[in-house]
Amino acid sequence: MTPSRSNSQSSDAPTHSGQARRLKRGPQRQTRRKRTMAAAVSGTVVGLAAVAVVFAGMPLLDNLTGSSGKEAFQPPIVISTPATPEKFPAFERPDYVQPAVPASATEAVKATTIKVGAETSGFAMPEGLAGLSMDTDHLVDMHLDPAQSNFVDILKMSGNPVIRFGAQAVDRRFFWTSTDEPIPDWEVVPAYANDNREVVKITPAVLTNLKHLLDQGNARVLMAVDMGHYDPNRAADFAKYAHEILGDRMVGISLGNEPNGYNRVEYKYLALRPAEYTFDDWAVEVRAYSAAIAEAAPGVKVVGPQAYSEVWWKGYAALDLPNQGALTFHNYPLSTCDAPADSEQAQTIPNALSRQLSDYSSDYAAAAVEAAAGHDIPVWNSETNISTCFGHNEVLKTHASAMWTINFAMRSAMVGVTQLNFHGGLEACKGGAPGSPLCDSGAYRKPNGELTMRPQYYGIMMVNKLGAGDFLRSEVDGNENIYTYPVQHADGTMGVMVVNQNDPAKQAPVQVTLTLPQQAATGTMTQLAGPELAAEDQTRIDGMESSGMALDEQAKIPGFKAGEQTLKLDLNSGTTTILNFTF
Repeated sequence: MTPSRSNSQSSDAPTHSGQARRLKRGPQRQTRRKRTMAAAVSGTVVGLAAVAVVFAGMPLLDNLTGSSGKEAFQPPIVISTPATPEKFPAFERPDYVQPAVPASATEAVKATTIKVGAETSGFAMPEGLAGLSMDTDHLVDMHLDPAQSNFVDILKMSGNPVIRFGAQAVDRRFFWTSTDEPIPDWEVVPAYANDNREVVKITPAVLTNLKHLLDQGNARVLMAVDMGHYDPNRAADFAKYAHEILGDRMVGISLGNEPNGYNRVEYKYLALRPAEYTFDDWAVEVRAYSAAIAEAAPGVKVVGPQAYSEVWWKGYAALDLPNQGALTFHNYPLSTCDAPADSEQAQTIPNALSRQLSDYSSDYAAAAVEAAAGHDIPVWNSETNISTCFGHNEVLKTHASAMWTINFAMRSAMVGVTQLNFHGGLEACKGGAPGSPLCDSGAYRKPNGELTMRPQYYGIMMVNKLGAGDFLRSEVDGNENIYTYPVQHADGTMGVMVVNQNDPAKQAPVQVTLTLPQQAATGTMTQLAGPELAAEDQTRIDGMESSGMALDEQAKIPGFKAGEQTLKLDLNSGTTTILNFTF
């Protein structure tokens, strides 16, 4: 991530709708009460204009407060019902019990209808979509030793996630040696006042320790090599050992981190190259790294550019390296750190959960997918979170952060992104980075190895709980804070995720009418919930401090009857619900 800059924003005053303040848009993208949720997926990509400016570490795609492009036409979903409904054996299980609705939740929410069609959208929900990102410094933390931490137990609940190690540390404070050389006398520029972080030595023993963690926690890893200190041979040596030790637990190796910022000489911490350094210069270096890695570690994929520039995305894809893996991009959508409190870029809960920010983030992801079109490579958001801004804001550590994480990940997947890594660390819960999905329960700078899951991590688990499969087309008509993500699994079952971003402390439950493409034999549910959007560290799944009930143990959807094709149910505000069906 990068330090932010201020940029002028629209002066349009926001309106209000439920908890999610709806920001005014340009005339091309007015409120639509009926939404085709696979609309972003048909031709994928909305036509986006070239990058205008660099804004808070990310490119402004044309017209942040209006439409970013054309929406693909989608024919209406037609669902047929059998003339003579099939009869199914009775499905008997206890009904799911949602948390009690508080007395303060009196604001009515418009009833919403959801239609799920039989047609696939053209994109897939991958296994382990949501994972973690952290600086390479953390490779030597005690938490990566299964004997000293509960990290394995957390990963086991998380659906085969990818942990990405890289970020700013990899080009500045990461020294690989397979022969136990001494750490070089590199200048380490502090990122902030009192930043005394030092260069970390990584050896084969560190990778072996990481392999134990990944095996026991059923997780994967995205590694990175240092390009700040140009040395293709050392990078190749790292790739060789990483490949031998980590095996198929490693999904690829990133080539540095955010190279489009290497030339930002106005920030000494960021500046790793001269001001005139361009993509073409980086491409020369990358080809040398790629060739060295291909020779030393055949089969290992290199990924890039880990950038927040559309120009760099397209340039990287066009390199067509022989060992080229995913196109990776970064995005922190609320990163104008000095934004006025009433502006649409302020780090507030209404802004984080506004439909406008959700639409913008989806379009941003679609632009990255479009950049890779024709090159047969996947697209990953390898470093993301709500904001790059240092310090606390009202979204972090709250139930709203879980809700934002879920919707951000799912809308990205709906346009073709197949991996997201939410950035944080493993520092102390009190005194450490407040925006991290995980934190250590020990005292500041005195870790005890006991990691705590913050609300955002519950969101990560809930995303991955939906399971792999093909996205189905769907339509939503009603409240604008309701989103749906239906997935057809390989075994013919279906999961329908319904995200209700209204505030459970203010808004009443919403009545949902769901129509499926065919009659269902069984219907169960699992739910992430919290008492209010601003509640800190109270998010739970099925009321549990875990990923919740396993599929074969889940309770029945309230009122569900075997053979139903259309069902009605009330869903609490501030919840993400997965409705699971067999047919």
